[in-house]
Order: sequence, then structure tokens, then C-alpha cells
Amino acid sequence: MFTLSSIVDFNLQPNKISRRDNNEKTFLKPLFLTEECLQEIFSYFSNDASTLSKCLLVNKFWFKNAASILWKSPFDKLQNPSAKLIETYLKFLDIRSKTVLSQIGIFSSYPSSYSSFSTPEFKYAQYVKTLYYKGLYKSACAFIFGNNCRPKDLEGEKKCLTLVRELSLFLIRKCPSIYIISYDTEEIDFFVQDIYLSSLILMPEVYHLFKRVRKLTCGGKYKKGSLMNVMSSYCKNLTSLELNFYEFDMYLDGDRKEPSKMSRLLLEQEDLRNLIIRGPFRFLTEFLTPLESQSKSLSLIHFERVQFNNLLLLESVTTCKNLETMIFIDCMNLNDETLAPLASTSFLKLKKLIFKNAHKSRLDNLARLIQRTKGSLREIRFRRREFKNMVIRNVPDIPINVTKTISICCPNLIIFEGHLEKETMPHFLTLLNTTFLEKLYISLEFKKNFEFFRSQVAFQLPDTLNHLSISIREQFSVKDLEQFLELCSAPLISLQFPQSSFIDDNYLDVITEFAKQVGTLKKVAFSKNSLITEKGIQKAKQSISFVKKNGEEKV
Repeated sequence: MFTLSSIVDFNLQPNKISRRDNNEKTFLKPLFLTEECLQEIFSYFSNDASTLSKCLLVNKFWFKNAASILWKSPFDKLQNPSAKLIETYLKFLDIRSKTVLSQIGIFSSYPSSYSSFSTPEFKYAQYVKTLYYKGLYKSACAFIFGNNCRPKDLEGEKKCLTLVRELSLFLIRKCPSIYIISYDTEEIDFFVQDIYLSSLILMPEVYHLFKRVRKLTCGGKYKKGSLMNVMSSYCKNLTSLELNFYEFDMYLDGDRKEPSKMSRLLLEQEDLRNLIIRGPFRFLTEFLTPLESQSKSLSLIHFERVQFNNLLLLESVTTCKNLETMIFIDCMNLNDETLAPLASTSFLKLKKLIFKNAHKSRLDNLARLIQRTKGSLREIRFRRREFKNMVIRNVPDIPINVTKTISICCPNLIIFEGHLEKETMPHFLTLLNTTFLEKLYISLEFKKNFEFFRSQVAFQLPDTLNHLSISIREQFSVKDLEQFLELCSAPLISLQFPQSSFIDDNYLDVITEFAKQVGTLKKVAFSKNSLITEKGIQKAKQSISFVKKNGEEKV
């Protein structure tokens, strides 16, 4: 795990810059770390507010770099709604906003310091990059009604939305760097949708915001088409559009004009790169009708939990021949028939394909899609079996014809993920011989697991392979692992067994000996339920810098 202790020790002996005159304060400048380097380090702590807050106290240079991450999205990624965050922002509101909130009783129940008409300098503005509506709304509810509470009637909702509107106006006016907006309210059920929309469409300030927005997320129980239709006149420079639909979007008839209103925003974009759609929506085909307008710029399309009821939905995707990433996760009715439109198109720039769905035994059209990429694919991911989760344990495996196609038609593949069985092993071995894999993530379920470890796999692992993760539930012996590693000449940097609860210190000793011989292994990770002891971990750390039993680590 990455820690800051060594970095702090390294960089807490700063130079003092001499005073230019007696009125100028001395400031500190770090000796070694550049701004780019420090930003890269802090990026690993983007979800760790406590650590970043401590970094603010080191010196001005650290303050600047930590603040740019810590404060860029104040209402996003909160573990719980934050009334204290609302209190902080209330102090910066101008006289007009404080007067409006006083009229509805926002300040009357709170200390007079909040309602003071003296407005302190707002120091966070330059760092705020995101307007996250749901986090703002829930924190406002916590401030007014207490934690885990929300408005019980229309008057309470009006009060809450008034507070949200004034805070939104404040952020829009004072934070010129906002370029990400999330209007995904998820399960929040507003009493009156029009009141909710009035807290979003804040004329004229919001129009200036719409012009500079680059990333937009929409979703929830409101008229998304009405909002997106208003935005379409001003918001034309999106690079990423994400739409999240929920069960109520699938089964409620709603307004049949909504899809065409939503599609207008899609049509008006000048350089859309990423389109992400999650969840079921009855009229998704109508929304995607103008997708061809983005055919030159669109490089990523992501479908998750989408229901494919006919061929028309994917026919619109066939116009986007410059796609570099195509993702399908947990989609319904995504079978060989509905994939047919993609099989007739050549996506010659496609580099990443993720296909994690329940499907039938054959996916000939998926194989044809892969074949027609003419070797451009560099990353292919299917679902591995998560043996701890019996719900998806019996998901269909990668069809044999698809594995065969990959082994023949993807010579530039460097990342592969999927489930292996005895029937697909011959094509998997061919894949190892015809590609230059760097990362390999596999799950196994053989009748006799030693068959895998005693096969030719270890011998044929390419010398480009740096990261190997094997998910296996049934036990294999220490001798099997030892034989496997003896045959492995790949310069592994990481080796992981994230689901094998039977692994103990004896297995770790074998891996440690392998690390000494190969000289490249820096990280090993095991299931949190494994039998490895702390003593065994400390012993292994003499040769391997990272040894953990907390499941799979990202590499």
C-alpha cells in the first residue's frame, strides 16, 4: 500500500527563500519534488480526505497541490451527507442570498454568525471543478432536517431546494473552473419535478456554466429531457456524456417527447468523445438516433445494464467506426442476434473490448466483430468467476469460437481477462504464443486443478508478462505451485491469488523463493480469508516489497 511517510521525510527540509524586503513574508519551497511529481503522488489519495487534509499543513507548495485534489469536488464521494460542509459555504454567501434564506427561516434556527452580513474571502473557488447535485441536496437536507432525514412535505422540500439553489448560484458565480456537472439524483423522489428543475435552470448564470461544461451526468426521477433540451442551446462542447437510468425509467410510460428532447443535446455536440449509458430505458433507441452526428469524434461507448430489445439500438453504434473502446456489462438480451449489426462493421481503431454479460453458448457475431478489427485490439476482458459470489458463479464461459478467434486475430493483445476451462485451453495456449501479453487475469475451474499447474501454461507465458492474477477456489498443492513457478520464465512484477482461501505460509515460501530467483517480483496479494500469517508476511517482505492478504490489487 502506498504511504506518504517516506515522502514527507524526504521533502520536509525545504529551502528558505531570502526576503526581498522587510514586508515580504518568507515562504518555503521543496528541495526535490516537482509539482507534477507531487500531483501524481496525491492522486493516489483522491478518496482519502484525511490524508490530504494533513498534507495541507506541510507548507505552501504542498497546500496548493493537495487543495487542488481535496477541494475539486466538495460534495462528491462523501461517505455521509455533510451538514458541516453546508455551514462552511453559508459563511461565504452574499447579502442577497443570506436575505433570501433568512426569509424562509434557514438562518433563524442557527447561530447568528451564519447570518452575519460580513462575507469572508472565498479561498476555495479556484480549486472547485465539479458541481455534484445529489451530494449538495443530501447535505442540505442533513443541515435542515438532521442526518438520515429528508423533506416530509412540499414546504420542507421548497425550503431545501431554495438552499440548494442559492448554494448552486454561489458555486456557479464564484468557481470559474467548474467543468463537470452531475445531475444524477438517483432514487430521490421529489414532490414536484418543476420545483426541482427550477433549482437547476438558474438564469442567466447557469447558461454561462453550460457553455464551459465538458462532462455531464444525468439521471433520476425528473424530466431529464426537459433539462437536456434547455442545455442543448448552450452546452455544445461536451467530451463526456453519461446517462443513468433506473427501473422507473423502464416501466413508466412517461412523456414520449422526452427521448427526442434528450437526443437534441446529443445532436448539438461538436466533439463528444465518451458516451456512457447505464440502466434500462424503454426509448433508448430513439435517444441514440442522432448518434451518427458524433461518428467522427466518439472514441468510447459504454453500455451497462441496458436492455437490448431489437437490432436498432446497436445499428446506431455501427456508424461510429472510430471507436477505440467498447464496453458491455450486465446487459439484457445481448445475444448473437442483437450483436449482428456490429459483426458487419469494421472497427479498425478498436483497442479495448469489455464483454461481461450472461449469454448463450455461441457468440459467432462477437467473434466476427473481433475478427474484423484486423488486429487492432490490445485489451479484451470477459467476466471471471467470483467463486465467493454464488449468484454469478455459473455465468456462461467464453465461447470456444470466441477464444479461438482471439488467439488467431489479436496479435497486438497485451491485456486479457476471462475464465478458463479444459475445453478452451488449446486456444488459450495459442493465444500465449501469438501475443505479447503484459497483464493476465484468469479464473479456473478444472475437475482437477493440478492439470492447469502441470500443463504447458507456465512454460509458455510470454517474456513480456509482468502481472498475473489467478482466481481459483479448489485446492492445489504446494508441489503444483512450485512446479508451475519453476517453469515460469516471465519477469513477473505482481502475482496474485485473490480467491484461494487455502493458501498458507508454505505456498508463500515457494513464491518468495521464486521472487529471489526471478528478481523482478515486487507485489503478491492473496484472499483476505487465506491462511497466511503475519509472521509469514514479514518473512516474505525480506524479498518482496508488497505482501498483502486483502484481495486483488489493481496494477
